Amino acid sequence: MSVARLKDWVQRVWVPKLPQAFQQGKMPYLFGFEVVVILTAFGSALLDPYPQITQSVIVFCLMLTGQLVLIARGMPLNRAIHLACTIGVCFLIHATWAAGGVHSPRLSWLLIVPVIPFYIIGPRAGYGWLAVVFAAQLLMAFLTDRGWLAPAQTLDTDALTLFSFFILSVASLILLFVPLLYDRQYQIALREGRARQKELENKQAELLQALEMREHFIASVSHELRTPMNAILGFSSLLTKEVQHKPRAMEILDHTRQSADHLLTVINDVLDYSQFLTGGLTAHAETFELRETVRHAFDLFTPRVQSMDLNYRCEIADDVPQWVRTDRHRLMQILVNLLGNALKFTHQGEVVLRVQCHSTGVQFSVQDTGIGIALHDQPRIFSRFMQAQGDIQKHYGGNGLGLAITQGLVELLEGEIGFDSTPGQGSRFWFTLPLQAQSPPASVKGPVARALQTADQAWQFLVVDDHRLNRLLVKQALKNAWPNSVVVEAENGANALTLWRAQRFDLVFMDMLMPVMDGVQATQAIRQSFTSHGLAPVIGLTANVNPQDLARFKDAGLSALLLKPFDPVQLCNEVEALLLRGAPRAPVPPG
Repeated sequence: MSVARLKDWVQRVWVPKLPQAFQQGKMPYLFGFEVVVILTAFGSALLDPYPQITQSVIVFCLMLTGQLVLIARGMPLNRAIHLACTIGVCFLIHATWAAGGVHSPRLSWLLIVPVIPFYIIGPRAGYGWLAVVFAAQLLMAFLTDRGWLAPAQTLDTDALTLFSFFILSVASLILLFVPLLYDRQYQIALREGRARQKELENKQAELLQALEMREHFIASVSHELRTPMNAILGFSSLLTKEVQHKPRAMEILDHTRQSADHLLTVINDVLDYSQFLTGGLTAHAETFELRETVRHAFDLFTPRVQSMDLNYRCEIADDVPQWVRTDRHRLMQILVNLLGNALKFTHQGEVVLRVQCHSTGVQFSVQDTGIGIALHDQPRIFSRFMQAQGDIQKHYGGNGLGLAITQGLVELLEGEIGFDSTPGQGSRFWFTLPLQAQSPPASVKGPVARALQTADQAWQFLVVDDHRLNRLLVKQALKNAWPNSVVVEAENGANALTLWRAQRFDLVFMDMLMPVMDGVQATQAIRQSFTSHGLAPVIGLTANVNPQDLARFKDAGLSALLLKPFDPVQLCNEVEALLLRGAPRAPVPPG
């Protein structure tokens, strides 16, 4: 029978028959080893030339058997090994005392004692028992030298030789067996460890692939959301010019713009979420009017509460600074999250947003008279995917991420967040930010409409985008700024190249992600072609915000890059600058 088959037979047949405590890890081998020791002790008793020691052997075997019973009943392994070593040393000292002292072959069994705890418990235990064995041997040598032992009996030489051979042979085999057993266990553990490592490596590869797919999914979803937002914001901006003398229409458009701006912030947060998990989220500080931003966040929910029996109000202390510097969009998101959370759980009473000065800056608080938070749920209310009670999601909706993200954003802005809540009476969430009064900026940043020097010229524009509304938005913005211009549309890069080769264009607007041929390939093809009218400027327009993709798009030969959603005024200013600069000429081809 091969070793592998023998091992398989032992694992299938013998091990399951052992007591439960001896079926795992090293325990089957320990059980087998002690059984061998007990059987060997009985065998040595049959050959022992010293009849007076037979009784001690029986006691020794019974004590080892009792130790196995104690292990089966739950005795810790380390304690059981120390007990067995103690029994063995006491027995061997007694046996050698009665059978010749240091000259007795039984003394060689003491060499086995430290080996067992060394391999099963650890080196420290083995060294400790080695010291005990040396001390016992020295004691036996001293007692033998002094003649304080029982007088040696006259024994038959043949019987003594056979007994000594048996004792020394068994001791040698056991000394060899224990390291071999340990090595066997080590090889098994090594193979299992390597298999586990391989499994973990495969799992890591799967997780990395899943992470890559998640990033791709987030980028794709963000692109699909930002693309219609480009039309919403763009057409709202164009419509504003048409109704700027109608206050009611301007008010409605202003609310639309605020809501769209907030929705765009939420869309951007979809991209930021993965960075939030990895700690890569960053803040972009700017100087802005604090009261206006707070009012915008508050007014977002005004249409919602008009149909509710709720006292919804905003209180801003007089000493709150007008101009501050921090990330305005992150502050807006924090306020919207807390206000939305309060309104979700409050059906009557009031929801109050308060802003007041604090010793560390400015404190914002949202107080409601809603359902409150149970005491046992409060310590983990900021945990991700946490719904305070099991039926919260069922009755109120949500995914449990709002407060976790809010806490992360507050910490990103170097602030502190907390809450007070009484079940059934309501909650008050507050956060403080280290905001100090700032001087107003010299000029408000952002695109400003100005008179165009080239407005009366008949420019030829090519707009390449697979979304019809986006093409319409660019076309309308161009026709408003340059009424005499001609705007030609193409729905993918391949169509754009056909048009490019057929006629002259002064400027090309190129989307990045398109079917058939994308914007990167189309831009490269335009830059590599030589035409009589040189190389027209190419403005990239894309909703893709992946840094690697944007770098690849720029390297294809863009003259400028604008992210969707873009402001039509900003677009026209960029076009004007490129037209005044003049299109770069193509190099003369060699030969």
